[in-house]
Amino acid sequence: MVIGAILVVVNIAIWGGRSQRNGAANPTRPVEIQQLFPNESDLLLPQGTVGADLRDQFTGQISVDGVVIPADQTTAGSPLGVVTFDPAPGKVFTEWSKGTHTATIEWWPKTIATPEEAAKQQQLRHYMWAFSVG
Repeated sequence: MVIGAILVVVNIAIWGGRSQRNGAANPTRPVEIQQLFPNESDLLLPQGTVGADLRDQFTGQISVDGVVIPADQTTAGSPLGVVTFDPAPGKVFTEWSKGTHTATIEWWPKTIATPEEAAKQQQLRHYMWAFSVG
């Protein structure tokens, strides 16, 4: 009986370890996104960078709290698929206010010129995540 109880405890520990999630990356994050800035649920400084590192064949645009960041205020179009925004005076956001914010990255193949054209071709994808500013 004692051996049976030990086996049950060991099996529960193994099962629990397999189902444990590591906070470094969201397992439901699309494979086209290599990294987010910041990660899901991270704490960000008021001047912190928001964006994504997409696979190199994609480009994209960022929205924060429903506001599309103008392309001339982002790094979109870099050859490495990185799309980021840093708030600053003269930009759509001068800094992030305290609290929770929602960011959205929309992406499409670099061979398509605009997100509107990508949507027409059903090539526009998006991912939404939240971050906090302390």
